[in-house]
Amino acid sequence: MHNILPEIGIAVLAATALGFIFQLCRQPVILGYLVAGALVGPEIGLKLVSDPANIEVISEIGLILLLFIIGLELNPASLLSSGKKLIYAGIGQFVFCVLIGLGFFVLLGYPLGGGRIDALYLSLFCALSSTAIVVKLLYDKFELDTLPGRISLGILIFQDLWAILILALQPNFMNPKVHLVLLALGKAVLLLAVGFLLSRYVLRWIFARIAKTPEMVVAMSIAWCVFMAGLGSWIGMSMEMGALIAGTAIASFPYGVHVTAKVLPLRDFFLTLFFLSIGMKIPFPDASTLTMAFIIVLFVIISRFLTVYPILSLAGSGRRTSFITSLNLAQISEFSLVVAALGVSYGHIQQSLMSLIIYAMAMTSVLSFYCIKGSHHLYLIFEGLLSKLGLPSKETEEIAQEGSDHHPIVLLGYHRGARALIEKMEETAPDLLKKIMVIDFNLEVLKEVGDRNVKGVFGDISSMDTLEHAHVAKAEIIFSTIPDMLLKKTSNLSLVKTCRTLAPNAVIVATADSTGQMEELKKNGANEVIMPYSLTGESLAWIIFDLYDNNN
Repeated sequence: MHNILPEIGIAVLAATALGFIFQLCRQPVILGYLVAGALVGPEIGLKLVSDPANIEVISEIGLILLLFIIGLELNPASLLSSGKKLIYAGIGQFVFCVLIGLGFFVLLGYPLGGGRIDALYLSLFCALSSTAIVVKLLYDKFELDTLPGRISLGILIFQDLWAILILALQPNFMNPKVHLVLLALGKAVLLLAVGFLLSRYVLRWIFARIAKTPEMVVAMSIAWCVFMAGLGSWIGMSMEMGALIAGTAIASFPYGVHVTAKVLPLRDFFLTLFFLSIGMKIPFPDASTLTMAFIIVLFVIISRFLTVYPILSLAGSGRRTSFITSLNLAQISEFSLVVAALGVSYGHIQQSLMSLIIYAMAMTSVLSFYCIKGSHHLYLIFEGLLSKLGLPSKETEEIAQEGSDHHPIVLLGYHRGARALIEKMEETAPDLLKKIMVIDFNLEVLKEVGDRNVKGVFGDISSMDTLEHAHVAKAEIIFSTIPDMLLKKTSNLSLVKTCRTLAPNAVIVATADSTGQMEELKKNGANEVIMPYSLTGESLAWIIFDLYDNNN
């Protein structure tokens, strides 16, 4: 183990360099990490890292944290409130993709029996789409809140639920006896039940007492992840499944956004090593491997349009929404690499099959980058072809239906000024309350704003990650009503700069203590600046004027 630090250093330097190059070329950074791993690894690279097992020790931590984050972003309540079209698509897409995949890959000669289940694994790989790629590209296009964007995210959430089932059953793929399958499902249900019961009656109690210390919230969340991962391993499940359930169990808590934002940097570091370790195992591709990878890419694209498109169309979605959603999901997920890595460790598949899916995933990642960027142009081409075939669209364009459900008014912190604003809105314009979101790390405050029918998000307003996950970039008006003397670890100037970066078109209202500070805030992006003491002085002055006018 004495060589682990130099090898980690070499790997991180390679990942940073290749990631930077790929980002400059506007390609997925994950691909840069895979290429970096291949370049420094022992298979086809420079052999600068001779023992990838050293990296795998830490990359497994990244994998566990990845699934914990996925669980944090998986809120079962949001699925229960989804429309029928999303439920149909979320269930049907995965089931039909797997069934079509089984038939397709068996026809191609991949075994499904006799001690080999390559066809099953390939069909699972191709049924899952990449949350990281879809969310990133839709976020960059400002389309997360459009109708196709929301449906795409909903289907991705359903895929995360399917992932829980895959992790539960995967150890028994080679021996799928009824009692073993039932035992695996029983263990999964037990782990879910224990996770949710502990989170409801124990973790909630603990969080309520440490909520005012954001650092402790993060530390407790990671400890909870480690505990559930260990519990999952102890009862015979995978640690990854325990981590996924750990995140899901606290996803409905008000501080889920805060935990996600704080854990992301730590997760990203270990996840970098995870993709590096995979890249180190990639053999030099031959013509047959690249040809098969290209066939898999075509299958992924076609299978999405054979499953997502008809289901959404039959459920009442228009042609445009069905097409763009199908296109959004036409790639292979990074979670497929997780399933592949576990499959290799279980002895279910060979390393060559994992290498094949890595090449296919890289191709779909690059292709998705361009397809999602040009999705509307591709739809116009698709619509034109159908019109030439005598199948014009029967519905009007659905852009008008894609109204955003975000909160256009954001209050950073909830102090006296913000409270007075909410009270005034209750009196004069109560309908506008549903358009307001408050970000604060005081649970009592969040309970109060919830009672006033205002959306509350637990989080650190000084963290850009928190503001990004709270979708502040979509805000139309952003208020910072807390004076600098009451802010911790930040200032109105820092908040203005951060919010102007995230929401360049928003109206930003900040708080100042002096005229000099007012000018500085306006210079750095504040549209309006309030000075509480000046306002108080003006009010007092008017009282004096009225008093003397009445006396005279």
